[in-house]
Amino acid sequence: MPKTSTGLSQPAYEYLLQLIMNRELLPGDRIPETKIAKDFNISRTPVRDAMRQLANEGLLDIIPNRYAEVKVYSPEEITAIGTVRIALDTMSVKLATLFGSRSDFLRLETIAKECAMAREQEDLEHRRQLDTEFHMALAEISGNSLLIKYQKEIYLRVQYIMTFRPPNEDIMQNSDHQHLDIVRALMDNDPVRASNIIIDHLKEYYELQDYFPDNFFINGQK
Repeated sequence: MPKTSTGLSQPAYEYLLQLIMNRELLPGDRIPETKIAKDFNISRTPVRDAMRQLANEGLLDIIPNRYAEVKVYSPEEITAIGTVRIALDTMSVKLATLFGSRSDFLRLETIAKECAMAREQEDLEHRRQLDTEFHMALAEISGNSLLIKYQKEIYLRVQYIMTFRPPNEDIMQNSDHQHLDIVRALMDNDPVRASNIIIDHLKEYYELQDYFPDNFFINGQK
C-alpha cells in the first residue's frame, strides 16, 4: 500500500525539527523546501505538510505563496508564553496537591535532580529537555486532560525559546533549586508555597517582573 502524504511528511518533519533544535537553522532562516524534497526523494507536498505542522507548533512562520522561515519570537510573544506558563503551572500545582501521590512527587524529585546533574555536567541540551519534562510531569499529575493538552501544545515553543535564549548559569542553578523546592512544597501539601515558588521560577526566566506589578501573580490564599 503506498504511503500517504502524511506518512511521507514525518521524516521531513523530524529532519527539520532536528535542524532547528540543533541550531543548524537559525531564527529567520528560510527553509530549503526544494532541497529537502530532493534529499528525501519526495514531492514538495509532504515537505509543506511538515512545515505546516512545525508552524502550528510555533517553530516556523509561513509566508503564503512565498516561503517558510524559522520563527523569530518578539519580546511580546515571549512574555505572552511566560504568562500562560504561569497560569498553567500554578493550576497544575493546585491540582497536584489534591490528586498527586508520594510516588508522583518522588518521580518529580528524580527529574529535578537529573536536571541539576545535567547542568553540572554541562549537558545543556539534556538539561533543557529535563526542565520541560519536569513541568510536563507536573501537569500529568494534575490528571486534567485539557491542562495536559495545553501544556503539550506549548512544549515545543518552550524548548525552542530555551534553545535560542538559554538562561545564564546563575538562573539555571537557581531554577534547579526551585524545582526541588516545588517538590518539597508539594510533599508538604502546601499549594500556596509551591505556586509562589513556580511563579518566581518562571518570572525570572521570562523577565515578567518588567511587565507586571510585583504582586500580580502571587497566590496568597491557602
